[in-house]
Amino acid sequence: MTISVAVVGTGRMGRLHAKQLQDVPDVRIVGAADVRAEAVEEFTAEFGGTGSVDYRELLDRTRPDVAYFCTPASEHLDQLTFAAERGINVFVEKPLAPSVTTATAAADIIERHGVLCTVGYQWRYSPLTDVARDALAGLPPTMLAGWWYWTIPPLPWIRDRRTGGGQIFEQATHLIDLMRFLAGDVSTVFAAYADNAIPEEELPNWDASAVTLGFANGAAGSVHSTYALFPGIPGSNGVDVAAREVLVRVNLAKATVFRRGVPPVETSARAGWNIDQEFMAIVRRNDPAAVRATARESAQSIGVSLAANYSAVTNRVVDLLDFMTNPPDDATIMPL
Repeated sequence: MTISVAVVGTGRMGRLHAKQLQDVPDVRIVGAADVRAEAVEEFTAEFGGTGSVDYRELLDRTRPDVAYFCTPASEHLDQLTFAAERGINVFVEKPLAPSVTTATAAADIIERHGVLCTVGYQWRYSPLTDVARDALAGLPPTMLAGWWYWTIPPLPWIRDRRTGGGQIFEQATHLIDLMRFLAGDVSTVFAAYADNAIPEEELPNWDASAVTLGFANGAAGSVHSTYALFPGIPGSNGVDVAAREVLVRVNLAKATVFRRGVPPVETSARAGWNIDQEFMAIVRRNDPAAVRATARESAQSIGVSLAANYSAVTNRVVDLLDFMTNPPDDATIMPL
């Protein structure tokens, strides 16, 4: 079975997925769309397929098995709706949507039409995450701590919190989603953000974030992140999970399990592994039960990020169930 793929959004992430898909047997890129005609031409020259500046025209013409949406969160609901109504399976980059209402609507659309859909939370699919789950089997987590030390984002729309939503929404959402995968739902959120390090004209965004999470199972969690540093710092991102007599430290590069009285057990990432291999296998089997990052789960994860933004702006503890059910003015990625 050959799986046909169309890529919408031919920037950094679209090209990354295309390169990874090239290495998956029996997968063919049949087209690409982007509002920038020159970017489409460059993409199709490298990866093949036909091009368009209108994703609707492209999807109607090529009718691919899978559409990849590597576009800003604000565009996802319309794009997902268009694909799902035509029975096209979907890979959508995170974050799923810029608000609680649109995230919920996106999940509703996917479920209504029954197409396969994963959001690009690759940590859920990683074999290293399975190592962490196995180490924690039968042990309730009591503490989770995530960190991401990074630099000023290179893309202008991500750099600006009014369009990119800030680091907790756009980048550290991976940490939040992994914590939810390992420990279950979040019940309360409290956040403090800072902009002490970088002038507003250079970074129109928060440059540091600290978020405290209360989990429904009683565990305590935290996420801290910054844009004030630089690439190349060893161990610049990851999640620690503590249960009785075990600590698991995991990211996409390796997982380390610490236990009393024995040397740490370290597992490195398998060379060449990526989320696109996993999703193509799911599509080939038509196996919805194997989708780990569903639209519904992803809506919950970005809900935590949006609640953190809201908490930081209002200085309030946010009850997540109430926030998701009755979002205050449908809080978006760009709270004032």
